[in-house]
Amino acid sequence: AAAITAKAVTPVPVVKPTAPPPPPSLAQLLAAHTADTDTDSAFAKLFGLWNAKYQANGTDPCSQAASQGLACIAERGSYGQLRLYNHPAILLLNDGAGNSHQVVLTRLDDDQARLDLGGTQSVGIGELSRYWLGDFVMLWRPASSPVKPLAAGMRGAQVRWLRQSLQQLRGEQVPGAVSDVYDEELAGQVKEFQRAHQLTVDGIAGLQTQIALASAVAPPDAPLLSAADTHHGG
Repeated sequence: AAAITAKAVTPVPVVKPTAPPPPPSLAQLLAAHTADTDTDSAFAKLFGLWNAKYQANGTDPCSQAASQGLACIAERGSYGQLRLYNHPAILLLNDGAGNSHQVVLTRLDDDQARLDLGGTQSVGIGELSRYWLGDFVMLWRPASSPVKPLAAGMRGAQVRWLRQSLQQLRGEQVPGAVSDVYDEELAGQVKEFQRAHQLTVDGIAGLQTQIALASAVAPPDAPLLSAADTHHGG
């Protein structure tokens, strides 16, 4: 009986599972997908996120965007600026060999970025920082074109959009016609929005303020870097 018991409890050898291979580094991804990081490929992907059409070898990308109700913004900024504007962007990345790559950023979390690079790839922000020095191109949908700074004393359709968007953000339903006059009350509301979004608090709705506001009240079909930051209460 003792032998049977001992035999019954003989441990079965444990086969250790093979560890999954580490994900490819950003340098490896850039090397493997160099053919997809040219200007036309990047803009085709970015336009696609907006359900817009991009014609390779056509007119310049920003003109193509304008003809479809979108606007280009090309800046040198930071992760904070990308989060403020909150739309997908083309990042200009430089690899260790001195080559430039244009890669579409589709999502930005606290410590991870998602890139469209041979499919969706997740890359740590720290790793991405070694290749990205701040240059980006982004599309957004302005109320009307051309975009101009809005300030107290002005009036028009863009001012009406500004007032309606701020009301929407506060959850207010205002019956009847909305004023198109930029008065002191509206300037105060703009300052409140700027303060909440770490913008320069001057009561003037310039380009940065308008982009941030447009993304904050964007419709569900608009592509965003972070859905969690879409609507701010209060």
